[in-house]
Amino acid sequence: MSPLRLLAPALVLAAAPAWAEVCIDRGAGQYAANHKVCASSVLKPQGANTYGPGNLFRDRAAAWCEGAPGSGRGEYIRILYAEPVRFKSILIGNGYAKSKQTFFANARARTIRIETADGLSFAAEIKDTEELQTIRLPRAVKTATLRVEIVDVYGGDRHQDLCLHFVQPNFEEMDKESQ
Repeated sequence: MSPLRLLAPALVLAAAPAWAEVCIDRGAGQYAANHKVCASSVLKPQGANTYGPGNLFRDRAAAWCEGAPGSGRGEYIRILYAEPVRFKSILIGNGYAKSKQTFFANARARTIRIETADGLSFAAEIKDTEELQTIRLPRAVKTATLRVEIVDVYGGDRHQDLCLHFVQPNFEEMDKESQ
């Protein structure tokens, strides 16, 4: 067997990026059937800290942080529902809000693109604050897929990695209207 043929698999592995979409199953909740949350990339763990998409639903001391090279532009969160859900706004927690220092050390979203499987696609500006923000959609949607892509960023003081600590449709708003 030729030496080049033995090296070919190693060359393919070496050329593959170290990041890839990571998904977690979230199960069913009060407002939604089973769903999966995916992130385009995830920053590698640092000590006891992990940065996967499961952190988007925890307390402010955790965050999803992308792990691709560069500023985070083009990275995304995708939520896939087993059955279509209805909502007309989403809640976003910008940055890694563990502390003011951590928040400003990492990159944060400045502009996002929100896309749904029912054809909605629009850009929204995000405030540079760790407080939860409501992003109103141009119309109510009924969709099985929500995609939030990073279009522009606020740069971090120490790190390029972009972080978010919360992303979820605002189901309670629709629930209140139906009462």
